[in-house]
Amino acid sequence: MAVYNGRNNLPARQMITERARYSVRALTLLDRVNDLTLETNQIKDLNLDERIFIGRIDENNNPLFVKQRLLQSFGNPTPSKVGLNFVVDAFTDMKAKFDRDLALGNINRNAPALTELVVKKSYINPFDSYGRLLDARIQQFKNYVISNNALKRIHNFESFADVFMEYVEDTAASLPITRSMYFLTSNYSPLNSGLAFEVDSAPYDVDQYKADAYFSQRNFEYFKNLASSYGFIIDKNIPWRLIADLNSPQMAPYIENTFGFAGGSKYVLAVAFTQTYNDDIPSIADMMTKFYNSIVEYRFRTVVKEPGATITQHSAKTVFNKCLTKTKIITRKKVNPVKLPTSYDDSWWLDKYIRIRNIESGLNYSETILNNIIENATDLVKRVDRGSAMSYTISKFDNVEHFNGSTFYKVTRLDFAEEGLGLERDVKEAVQRSVQASNFVVY
Repeated sequence: MAVYNGRNNLPARQMITERARYSVRALTLLDRVNDLTLETNQIKDLNLDERIFIGRIDENNNPLFVKQRLLQSFGNPTPSKVGLNFVVDAFTDMKAKFDRDLALGNINRNAPALTELVVKKSYINPFDSYGRLLDARIQQFKNYVISNNALKRIHNFESFADVFMEYVEDTAASLPITRSMYFLTSNYSPLNSGLAFEVDSAPYDVDQYKADAYFSQRNFEYFKNLASSYGFIIDKNIPWRLIADLNSPQMAPYIENTFGFAGGSKYVLAVAFTQTYNDDIPSIADMMTKFYNSIVEYRFRTVVKEPGATITQHSAKTVFNKCLTKTKIITRKKVNPVKLPTSYDDSWWLDKYIRIRNIESGLNYSETILNNIIENATDLVKRVDRGSAMSYTISKFDNVEHFNGSTFYKVTRLDFAEEGLGLERDVKEAVQRSVQASNFVVY
């Protein structure tokens, strides 16, 4: 019996070894797979290269979220589980075929898994987890203000914005601010896309269970062929998770039946999903409102000491005597979340947005280039509209090539290793420079 000891509670070095063993050997448990392999036509590693972004970016790398109105229930016995309508339709037909074969005795009823085809997990609204993240960050920001003695600098929303940007500078590289960036992080699951569902509720980290209950079982041989025949691929790391292959000929009839045209992934992502960046600035405005009002609720009044003005015997000019101080009471008032976005013009919001994206994306444009991007975006919003300015802005931050794990990142790391330049920070800087150069076109 093949032994796969990978699980999350292992020491780091042992976990790396065990995960690697599973990655290259697990599929050899399948019939007709005799050589070490990472994937088959029916089973894919969704953590490999840019494949991690399936269902969350379009062909231009713009982050996406599924249109809620297109979600549909998987029906009995799990009516609360939903997915994209054509995904549900394909699953319904697949389940009908499974149930018929089960009744005919073609499926082992005594196997450890796949003795029924019931959706156990499906679509998870990504805005729920994003909202929880922001709620947690309210307290984090409050702690930041207190620990950095910044409360006395927050007199109103305008001065708060300066402190907020300092907070972003310190935290956003590791914890995203915007929706667009959040959807590109590991916080996002394929289940957030509406394209994926799971037929088991087992923990994801236990490799031995995957080997024993799935890859080594005859039921799984049947299951992988069945899934493929209805346009689904199987996640190698979670073999009970299926995701719609939007370019599969078997999925095409279901897409066409829903939308009237089977145009593959480019078409589906355009009609069934919405680009996140259109709502990025409103969501930032909402976030800043909550952060500022939380400070007002915490302490709406602060007493600060200022140097006192005096006139010396040697000069008629007023000077500030540090020995003489006066007190000043700062009274803060809450801002209206409805009125706030219109209290500042588009150029003000674009400046904040672009600087936030620069930090959280890790691209780290120089101040000169960053100011150029801001000027161009401001020009577009004045000459055209906000949509054009946002489209231009997002084009400067829409690369996924600089993410650690991407194909370009791996190739760059390999090139550096061959030249004896193996420091990870050097690899990261080289990737950043290359991506920045490819992005920098005036319009």
